[in-house]
Amino acid sequence: MSTCHASSIVCDGRTLSWFGPGGANWNIPVGRLRAIRERVEESGDVRWWIEFEIDGEDAALQSPANANGMDRALAALGSRLNGKLDLRLERAGGSRRVVWLREKCAPR
Repeated sequence: MSTCHASSIVCDGRTLSWFGPGGANWNIPVGRLRAIRERVEESGDVRWWIEFEIDGEDAALQSPANANGMDRALAALGSRLNGKLDLRLERAGGSRRVVWLREKCAPR
């Protein structure tokens, strides 16, 4: 996997944090993650993305899939979320897939 040197991502088990060019950054409490999706655009400077959907938000935060630390961040997230989070679409232009989706609680 090539690396996007302009950004990095890290997960400490409680928080997922992304750091980008020009001081851009975001943080997500892992407990608020609703879904993780992978997508590949047909064209653009960055074509391969990971989107992180948050409970209570209508938008998703995103990171280049090849950001520094992505493998380690996904491994840490997978441990916390009890699942294997693997990326598969690096060269599949125009594709999307769900990497992880929080299971809905059964109604009482």
